[in-house]
Amino acid sequence: MPYREKIVLLFYTLFNIIANQFINFYSDETYYWLWSKKLALSYFDHPPMVAYMIKMTTLFSDEPIFVRLSAALMVSGTAYILYLLAKKIFDKKAAVATFYVFLSAILIVGGSTLITPDIPLMFFWTLTLYAAYIYLEEDKKNYALLTGVAAGAMLLSKYTGILPLFTLFVYILIYKRAVFKDKYLYFALLLAILVFSPVLIWNYQHDFISFTFQLHHGVETAEKVFQGKKFFEFIGLQFALFHPFYLLPLLYFIVRDKTRFERKKVYLLLPFLFVLFFFIYNAAFKPANAQWAAGAYLSAAVLLGYYISEYSYKKLLIAGVAFSALFMVLLKTPIGYYVPPIERLHLRLGHIDKFKDEIAAMDLDLKQYDYLLIDDYHGSEVAYFFRRPDHLLVLNTARFSQFNIWRHDEQGIDMDSPLKSIPSLGRCLYIGRNLSHLNEIGRLFGNKKILSHLEKQVGLWDLEYYFVEYQN
Repeated sequence: MPYREKIVLLFYTLFNIIANQFINFYSDETYYWLWSKKLALSYFDHPPMVAYMIKMTTLFSDEPIFVRLSAALMVSGTAYILYLLAKKIFDKKAAVATFYVFLSAILIVGGSTLITPDIPLMFFWTLTLYAAYIYLEEDKKNYALLTGVAAGAMLLSKYTGILPLFTLFVYILIYKRAVFKDKYLYFALLLAILVFSPVLIWNYQHDFISFTFQLHHGVETAEKVFQGKKFFEFIGLQFALFHPFYLLPLLYFIVRDKTRFERKKVYLLLPFLFVLFFFIYNAAFKPANAQWAAGAYLSAAVLLGYYISEYSYKKLLIAGVAFSALFMVLLKTPIGYYVPPIERLHLRLGHIDKFKDEIAAMDLDLKQYDYLLIDDYHGSEVAYFFRRPDHLLVLNTARFSQFNIWRHDEQGIDMDSPLKSIPSLGRCLYIGRNLSHLNEIGRLFGNKKILSHLEKQVGLWDLEYYFVEYQN
């Protein structure tokens, strides 16, 4: 990698590491932080890699900078491997363009802050593409073993890792069928299964509950009814997720390219187009999260980097980088509080740290309470703020989560039992933002005493939390 790009990557990494200390947690992040405090072979929602990453970086401190450390490092690592992949398939000029396309992608600007399963997924996805290409095209056997380990780690990160493996299999069927006679291919397969085995064992122990959930959560299996609004919303979000300036030009370049079916381009086109259209198709019939298709943009970044260098579209890249720099400022500085909040983001973005002075003045002693009650698994930001990973109960059981598993494993309570079936809980403290819970909790847990109702406005965001004590 050229010296200039090394310096850019170093500053990009350091900026993200430092900025991540001061950015509010997304509720999913603190949920995964709880996982890291209760390490297991796997979890209900996802495989365990994200929990393992958080555990490794928080051995000595649970400050945000350490919780998110692996996000910043793995994004930068992904950028470096993508550079190597683009250089291997095309040339140095395309590799440099790929480097900037990837780092300026909106999903990466955000992803370098959020520690979620998508971060290790993208890292090991890229490593799998890189190692497999060298193994298949240069016949280097040791890279077959690296491919197996990377593929297993990819599956250990998120179940959607199966999709690029399917496209890799298709590529082998089309171009490299002779490799089926190579014993190293089967060594790679064995290694992948071995690395992924913790998830297999955990699911076997829990009646394959995670596999079943993901099948129904991510893939439409019931009667198909076209969901027009959600479908077009998903497509629109893809243009924003990769980059408003990138996806449409890339599709144009692909259509225009008369050599698009050249073997090395097909290697990148397969995972890009298959993964993207797989989720677009499913979004037509059931709600889908925009980031599910994020992996498609790894090989897309390499393709766009090649086209930008080949057709000399440097101005497109400059405009894309400038736009992303502005987005980064809005996302990673206090200026973001003066942007009108999106309702879903508002509900899933933790703000309790904004009340740390008021909470300190309350002089709460959480040791006196048998349970800390939170709204749902998104309320795990409360558990993180107080550094209390144990003795938690969620009140909204509409969404089955890892909390149900913990209730069963730690307290012997049936995973599907409503809270009202739980025996006397003693003294409990509810901390949350949902006023409608108050009377319901009172009926379940006894007399209530509102300790405090904290509210304030930060920028354009209206923030509030209730602190309610219950005593059976």
